[in-house]
Parts: sequence; structure tokens; C-alpha cells
Amino acid sequence: MRERIGPKGVAEPVGWYTHAVKVSPKQLVFVAGQVPIDKDGNVVGINRNEKLNNHQTVDLAVQVRQTFLNVKAALEAAGASMTDIVRLDTYVVASAMNEWRTVGRTVKHKMLGAAHPPGATVFVAGLMIPEALLEISAIAAID
Repeated sequence: MRERIGPKGVAEPVGWYTHAVKVSPKQLVFVAGQVPIDKDGNVVGINRNEKLNNHQTVDLAVQVRQTFLNVKAALEAAGASMTDIVRLDTYVVASAMNEWRTVGRTVKHKMLGAAHPPGATVFVAGLMIPEALLEISAIAAID
């Protein structure tokens, strides 16, 4: 059982989330932070032939999509789906903050579909993989 909760006296969510979700799960699935790496271990979305200010250019939309595909694969391997997510935390490299607010959120909403899990988006100085602009972790509840 899953119940979305919008507390009275609190402003409507400003993004694609719900303030709280009450669940009665039989099992919880914890997905470790996923990054934009394909099945062969390559960081996606990097244009190695194009540089901007001595840095390789990175396609954030491609990285967001791959990261969500990795989250989805981990969930499915555990018998869950994207609609089972009850918490989603996103870490975005601060240099991509403005692009995240437009392109990143759009792709995120498309990948989540009807799911509006609570969670946090945090802007960070960097990630373990330098070419990655984001990392996403999730918790799902399976009935």
C-alpha cells in the first residue's frame, strides 16, 4: 500500500515529487548511487573531440537518461519497477546546476513517468567519476 501525502499548511511541491509517501511494504529495495555508465563501463555523453575551456563537453540529457536506465535495471533485477520508488536522491555537480534545472529535470520527469517520489536534489563539488555530472540513489517498496 502506498499513500501520497500533501500536508496542509505546506506549499505545493515546486518539482516532480510528493512531500511524503506512506508505505506498507513487504520488502524494501535499496539502490546504490548509479552514475551515467553503460553496460561496458563507459561514461556516456562525453564528446571527447570537443572541448570548452579545456574541459570535454558533456551532454547532461544523455547522462541523466543512462543513470535512470541503470536505476531501472537495478530495480528490475530486484523485482521492482520505477513506480515502486518511495525515495529518490539526486546529486548533481554544481557546474551543471543551471542545465539541470532545465534539461536535467525534464529528462528526469520523463524517465519517472507517473512516479513522484519524495527525495532530495543536492548540488555537489564533484563525484567519484570525474566525467559524471550526476549520481542517483533510490529506495523502492515492493508489496
